[in-house]
Amino acid sequence: MTMQTSAPRSVETDALTRLDNMPWTRFHTLMLVALGVGWALDSFETNIIGSVFGVLKTQWHLSSQQGSLAVSIWVFGMLVGAIGFGYLADRYGRKKLFLATLLWYAFFSVATVFSWNYESFLFFRAMTALAVGGEYSAVTATMGEFIPRRHRGRTDSLILSGFPVGALISAAISYLVLNHLPGAISWRVGFGFGTTMALLFFWIRRVIPESPRWLLQQGRVAEAEAIVESIAASAAHSKLTQQERAQAAQRYPKTALVPVHPTFWRNLRDLFGAYRMRCGLASALNFSQAAVVYGVLSLMALVILPYMKVSAADMPIYYVYGNAAALAGGLTAAVLVEAWGRRASLFVSYSFTTLAIVVIYAMHTLPGMVIGYCLIQFGVTWAYISGYVVSSEILPTRIRATGLGISVAVGRLGAVIAPLMLTNVYAASGTPSAALIGLLLLALPGPIAAAAWWMMGRETRNVSLEEGSADDGFSTVAEGVPRIA
Repeated sequence: MTMQTSAPRSVETDALTRLDNMPWTRFHTLMLVALGVGWALDSFETNIIGSVFGVLKTQWHLSSQQGSLAVSIWVFGMLVGAIGFGYLADRYGRKKLFLATLLWYAFFSVATVFSWNYESFLFFRAMTALAVGGEYSAVTATMGEFIPRRHRGRTDSLILSGFPVGALISAAISYLVLNHLPGAISWRVGFGFGTTMALLFFWIRRVIPESPRWLLQQGRVAEAEAIVESIAASAAHSKLTQQERAQAAQRYPKTALVPVHPTFWRNLRDLFGAYRMRCGLASALNFSQAAVVYGVLSLMALVILPYMKVSAADMPIYYVYGNAAALAGGLTAAVLVEAWGRRASLFVSYSFTTLAIVVIYAMHTLPGMVIGYCLIQFGVTWAYISGYVVSSEILPTRIRATGLGISVAVGRLGAVIAPLMLTNVYAASGTPSAALIGLLLLALPGPIAAAAWWMMGRETRNVSLEEGSADDGFSTVAEGVPRIA
């Protein structure tokens, strides 16, 4: 006698449409701050090593190759963390992972402060990098799953703008500690600042509930609806009576869904099967922006500023200029992903970044190169924010964090390749111009992919995540509303 397994039971709820059409609440402001700070801390850790490595090099008598190893280990740790924690966020929930990664970060950042030699420093940095990679996946997947659709692009952009804020803080802290504290403790104080911020904002982040979209994907409908109701209670219209609220809720169409429990191999099969074009788009965009970010940073630190006779102690001030331009790029993205739409913002931003590399190539004075550097930072921040917004909207809930993790991992390959390739090109040629041509070539996958999405991709401005991702096991069943395949 054979047993037949029944198909998963479909359930219906209006939780998704309520989330998408909800007014802005205090909860959404809390989300913006709590997740944006995570990006700021990630950026702080990523950028501070470039500012303080000169002190570490003197203290532990390190070679340039050992400095490159520290960067490579950091990037490799982020790569592993992005894929591993990304899948875990799809499997076990967003909240568990964005809390776990923040605590992991805080623990190993504290350990870094107490590093007793170069080897222990490398180990603790690698462990910290795992958490930072996980933050990229978990936070980026979470950010859009709560936000009303008409605010989603702007809010996601502001959260992602935490990265240039963290870079600004890193440059400012580095400049202060390097110029006012003894070298043996200055770098420890710098890393300790990030730990302090992580512990402070863990308290804020812990009040963020689990993603209702993830809960619905697991079939936990009652929990998801209770969270949506609690968010709605903080809205201005929450003063309505229970009967009036029930009448208002009837305006929202219900969504039918079949719960799906992700597994790692199923996620990979979907990402390299039905969603291979979207995963490829996200990966190409991430490779391009990471190659530019890490490439131009290495060129400034190792090629351009030394070529222009700028001292190591004065270098952080130039990073402040660049990071201020990056913040302006983030704010520009927050406006234009909504005003122009996702596809236009994506294409123009990646094209602008490529042209900015041409500008710095044409400059031959320190002020001109700094202006070119600021234009690149402005453009690449606008670009990667547009890219993350698009990537998070075109991948379905069940594989969103895994797919974003894979794209981040591919981006880290660009982050590894760019510094090594560009410094070697400079060593062979003796001038920054040849290295800048190499940076231009590494940047090209971004505008090419953005152009392809402009022509063939779906515009996801002001639509639900389910509609934007096209196939999430969801289908709208209200009368007069199109079914989502």
